[in-house]
Amino acid sequence: VKATLTLPPGIVRNGTIEERWLERFAGKAPKMVADALEPFGLYRSATTVTIEKTDELTYRIKVSVDPGAQTTVRSLTVKLTGEGSQEKSLLREVREFPLRQGDPLDHQLYEQGKRALRLEANNLGYLETNYSTHVIRIDPDEDAADVELILETGPQFYFGETSFKDENDSYPEDFLQRFLTYREGEVFSHTELHRSRLNFYAADRFDNVLMVPLMNEKVGRKVPVRVDLVTGKRHRLRPGIGYGTDTGARVSLSYKRMRSGENPSAHLIDLSLAEKTHFLETSYTIPRPGSADDNLIGTIGVREEDLDAYETWMFYVEAERTYGLGRGKVGSLFLRYLYEDGDVADEDDKIAKLVIPGVRYYQRAYDDPLNPTRGYQFRIELRGSHDALLSNLTIGQVIAAGSFMLPLTRNLTLHPRIEAATTVKDDEFSDVPPSMRFFVGGNNSVRGYDFKSRGPENEDGDVIGGDSLLVGSLELEYALNEQWGLALFYDAGSAFNADEDMDFIQGAGIGVRRYTQVGPIKLDLATRVNDSNDNIRIHFSVVFDI
Repeated sequence: VKATLTLPPGIVRNGTIEERWLERFAGKAPKMVADALEPFGLYRSATTVTIEKTDELTYRIKVSVDPGAQTTVRSLTVKLTGEGSQEKSLLREVREFPLRQGDPLDHQLYEQGKRALRLEANNLGYLETNYSTHVIRIDPDEDAADVELILETGPQFYFGETSFKDENDSYPEDFLQRFLTYREGEVFSHTELHRSRLNFYAADRFDNVLMVPLMNEKVGRKVPVRVDLVTGKRHRLRPGIGYGTDTGARVSLSYKRMRSGENPSAHLIDLSLAEKTHFLETSYTIPRPGSADDNLIGTIGVREEDLDAYETWMFYVEAERTYGLGRGKVGSLFLRYLYEDGDVADEDDKIAKLVIPGVRYYQRAYDDPLNPTRGYQFRIELRGSHDALLSNLTIGQVIAAGSFMLPLTRNLTLHPRIEAATTVKDDEFSDVPPSMRFFVGGNNSVRGYDFKSRGPENEDGDVIGGDSLLVGSLELEYALNEQWGLALFYDAGSAFNADEDMDFIQGAGIGVRRYTQVGPIKLDLATRVNDSNDNIRIHFSVVFDI
């Protein structure tokens, strides 16, 4: 109402009040107020307006509003007709329509449900969907509303041929096809167009990508798609500066070289200098036939970590073959050589030389690629070495982790997280290098504790890490609006030896979330649970993650 009653220009001219225009505004005010209240189901408002002249140059406008009785939804009819009337996700949208019988009439909720239903139909390939009936009938005498909404889905459409338009003609078509998450003949989906567009951007080869469905050129029920591409620079140099409580202050420098033509490989060099970790890594990626996840990757790197529990320096070389296994699923086989010189507590400084074959699997699903509200991710890695294979240690490890995003209400989301790992070894634990031991504490572990600061201890009370790990977390996040949110969390975890009892540490606290396009900026205040040292610890991170 206040926004509606903003004084229009022209009432004040040359420092004086145009009384005629002021009286005209006052005469229109009741109708303006009534129009402003109707979207909230208030149809019988009564408004009076008075103008007082307090002195020669000052006027006071008083608007008294009686909003009247609240109109409620007496009946609600939401129906589907047409070819898609039995689609499960459309029926779910009907069941979850935000406006309910007996609720106060709120046009915003009505429009929200109406839009969501149509968008879901479009995303299922019903591109000519239309509302044959969309009406709200008001009974002012009963302060009641009858809502009727009938969606005619129309026919279902499918993807036709995809063509590519690149002014520089930099890449062969079979390479560009790798980034498409759909195939010709599949049900048309705007979500898949969006996922494909993000795939192109994730390749870091294109400055602009447009996915254009050509409805006017459809053949039967097949809709062709044109992909308009603007190729980016071949050489990219990106400096960075940041801070995270796990790593401390850091500076970084990244160089990437993209090759085009028949051999569109990528060469990446990453340098990061932080208070607790330093690394220099170079990788070379050769795309393989298939999807955007089919690649052959070679990596060489050096890394140094200086943490409370240990110090280590390592050199590694890895070859990995990744395979796209379907929507959101990636598997890989890898072979790594690791040379590590580590120092843990008072253990003798030992050097590990390991040839480590292994397998990785990663799966992720979410409802929206940029701003997910529901989804999960899961990863598992099996790795090991044997002293008969150019290694001085026989060891096997399994590491698994999963996190979930479960909406409870429109603004409230539950984030469970779990991570587990275990080790099988023939040698003494003191021979295991620090990078293959397990510790707890930190942003993505148990908040309230320093990064990797807790685990099994030796006789002198020094943390030396364990051969197994179990960490879990529950977090409730409430979105205040599109930019800000609040969180409550509880973490618990233990790094332990499989032949000993688990000793869990716990942390709990509150957090603030600032939502951005690169993921939420997280600021958490955590305290330790059942710990004599219960000081508040701040955790800060920027992460795009489920």
